[in-house]
Amino acid sequence: MIFDFETPRLVVAELTADGAVSDREELLEEIPKILTPAVVAHLPPHFSQIDSAKDADVWLARMSSESHLLLITAQVNNALVGFLFVHVSQERDAHIGFLLRESHWGQGLASELLRGFIDEVRERRALRTLIGGVSLENIQSQRLFEKLGFTKRLDSQMDTLFYELALEKSGV
Repeated sequence: MIFDFETPRLVVAELTADGAVSDREELLEEIPKILTPAVVAHLPPHFSQIDSAKDADVWLARMSSESHLLLITAQVNNALVGFLFVHVSQERDAHIGFLLRESHWGQGLASELLRGFIDEVRERRALRTLIGGVSLENIQSQRLFEKLGFTKRLDSQMDTLFYELALEKSGV
């Protein structure tokens, strides 16, 4: 299942299993520039201290093995903006996560990205449920999930809230 799609300002393309991208070395150089302390502040420890292309290569391999890893680039100049992570479990439920380059915050891109993804998977009927985990400290992402119609799950953990969005009507 490939999750490629476009929005008015973004191109979202899955990194293939073989890791082929037009310029892998450039990607490995960009990853540490994206995974800044501010960007990874509310993320698990394995997102931190990615300071070199070698660290980025290890991180990229891990992310690719754990989930569908989608590269988010700008429509206008093809610059790497961030990543969308989709881990499909129980065949049609997906845990999702995303991160954007700090210079792209506050522009509505996270909302555009997730709306585009939701529209894509609804149209393709590829998934039944989306689940997003958010740190208690990440108020902006909590508000974003709520704005997009996700509901808070009762099984949230002490340091993480989980939000869920049903993509199919019950009984369908």
